[in-house]
Amino acid sequence: MNLDQVWIDAREVERMADGPLEEKRKIPELYRGDLLADLSAIGGAFQDWLYGERAWRREQAFGGMAAAMRELIALRDLTAAESIARHMLALEPSHEEAHRGLMEAFARSGDKAAALRQFQVCVDALKRTLDAKPGQPTIQLYERIRADRLDAPMPELAAAAALPTAAPSPATAVTAARAAPASAQEGQIETLPVAVLPFRNVGGDPEQEYLGEGFAEDIVDGLSRFKWLSVITGGSTSVFRGQEADPREVGRRLGVRYAIEGTVRRQGSVIRIGVRLVDCEDARALWTDQRTVEFARLFDVQEEVVRGVVGQLNPKILQAEIDRVRRRPPDNANAYDCLLRAVPLIYQASPTAFRTAGEFLERALRLDPEYGHAHAWMSFWHLMGVGQGWLADRDKSGEAAERHAQAAIEQNPDDPMGLSFAGHVEAFLRHNYDLAEHFHQRSLSVNPNFGWGWALSALVACYRGRPQDALERMERYRTLSPFDGFRYFWETVTVISLTLSGRYQDAVTAAQPILREHPNFTAVYVPVIVSMAYLGRPDDARNLVKQLLALQPGFSIKVYVSTSPLERSEDRDRYAVGLRMAGLPEQ
Repeated sequence: MNLDQVWIDAREVERMADGPLEEKRKIPELYRGDLLADLSAIGGAFQDWLYGERAWRREQAFGGMAAAMRELIALRDLTAAESIARHMLALEPSHEEAHRGLMEAFARSGDKAAALRQFQVCVDALKRTLDAKPGQPTIQLYERIRADRLDAPMPELAAAAALPTAAPSPATAVTAARAAPASAQEGQIETLPVAVLPFRNVGGDPEQEYLGEGFAEDIVDGLSRFKWLSVITGGSTSVFRGQEADPREVGRRLGVRYAIEGTVRRQGSVIRIGVRLVDCEDARALWTDQRTVEFARLFDVQEEVVRGVVGQLNPKILQAEIDRVRRRPPDNANAYDCLLRAVPLIYQASPTAFRTAGEFLERALRLDPEYGHAHAWMSFWHLMGVGQGWLADRDKSGEAAERHAQAAIEQNPDDPMGLSFAGHVEAFLRHNYDLAEHFHQRSLSVNPNFGWGWALSALVACYRGRPQDALERMERYRTLSPFDGFRYFWETVTVISLTLSGRYQDAVTAAQPILREHPNFTAVYVPVIVSMAYLGRPDDARNLVKQLLALQPGFSIKVYVSTSPLERSEDRDRYAVGLRMAGLPEQ
């Protein structure tokens, strides 16, 4: 089916959120709740996909409505702004920006009493649903309304609204942080604590107790390699050995937000291994995995089984944390919260979301200048901006990407994410392929279960003219991250690999879901255009060139040749010929 010929409300909301005011103000007509809200208790891969998709589209819709509300207030169309704010609060009563929108709309229409009452409604909603207090912008707005100084400037907020081209250097930020009041330094980050409970032997054979112990220990070892996690080990979790523990009790006693539970059952010649990720706040199961292994082969494949479990747990915990932070008022966010808000916005491949992600990352680094993961993601943010053409000064952004990558490694020398992102900087921007491969080798030696590390190392293999090596590395990525919510980004590496292999039809086929679901992501366009040109499909190739130029108006053969990360001249020439056949301008 060609989805471009079908009207789909979810895709329409996606389009509206990045459109002009007249488009954004129509979002409430279409967005009236979560995607497929009447579906529940499905389980399996579809439930995993739906969980992330709902959160992403909710963020997109609310972002578009909030932007429309702000613009309407600025235009003094207060009735329309109030209508959008009320719609947002009907869907999410704790949405602090919607409360502020109502407060300001009431105040500007002359109803000061209603504006002040709305502040109390906001306080009550946040306390009831999130056990939180209003953030500083809400409190400041309340004070300005109460003092009849609504139009007084707020320089500290105006400064934060500018699009960052780079976060402050670590030295500058440290100096600023030391000079700031204590309340501004509450963003110091701690690693996220999780507990791996002893696996329960549910087969009734006491001789199999050691199997559960062994799997739990291996999962602890695997998760400990992800430096953003702090894994509580067996010495502390042994109190729960043999019990079907209440996750809420686990959370209270161990001080963790998530727990990994497991069971081992021997039935004849097979071993059945079950794993669950549970939220210790409300005892929800966030992810489950079931595996059956022949007992005779257990010790041969145990490492492979653990690798598959650990590789999936990391992105599941990340997604759970992203969704948790989305439910909190953004103005109360610490550095960790700001980072988690930024990550899904980066992957939306939307100029608006990208800018917001940069603001969150900049705020994270103001709150905690030594936050290694924030430096790593700021480096990646600059890379994304250069690749998409959203950051005009390539040299300045390249320097910022390199600076943040170096800061990430200085803070966490053995963090696989920081090492992999540094490798991407060296390959994509600096074309320093040997150093890039060095970083990737270090990353994967520290943590062979880091799926994104395999995908980024596959990209370097593409650049160096080893597409088959790249495809094999992408298989490792898929094994470790089968339900990655950001998979489209990494699967672009597959499209590049297939193009470089001369498998042009396979490349076009692999690119279709990316082009359909993320049409703003320009990285996939060039290999597809080249493939279509060599397949003898000039009309299709020219149509894609038009779309690419609409997204990146200055792109040309000259720009491609001067910036291409492909190392081998024959690969660059093949791309240039294909782009030329498709009608890409020379200059």
